Amino acid sequence: MHPSRFLILNCLRDATDPMYVDEISKKTEINPRMVSHHLDVLEEQELVKCNYEMQPVNNSRRTMTVRLCQITEKALEVFTDIKESIEK
Repeated sequence: MHPSRFLILNCLRDATDPMYVDEISKKTEINPRMVSHHLDVLEEQELVKCNYEMQPVNNSRRTMTVRLCQITEKALEVFTDIKESIEK
């Protein structure tokens, strides 16, 4: 697995709530465009689930689409498997 994807998964695993791409980017210090790319790959592998929602822009009528992501149960199982294999 690409190291950035592992960082993103760790970030999402440690989060108590789903996270926006910008939040993940700030926490992992990975460029938001690269975070988005890695999330696409992780979503294809069903390791993360992402939804899009509309957010208002600075007290205006305009909105922008943001991506909200969370880790899946499948990814949590992968982390458990890795931990168990390391402990052997």
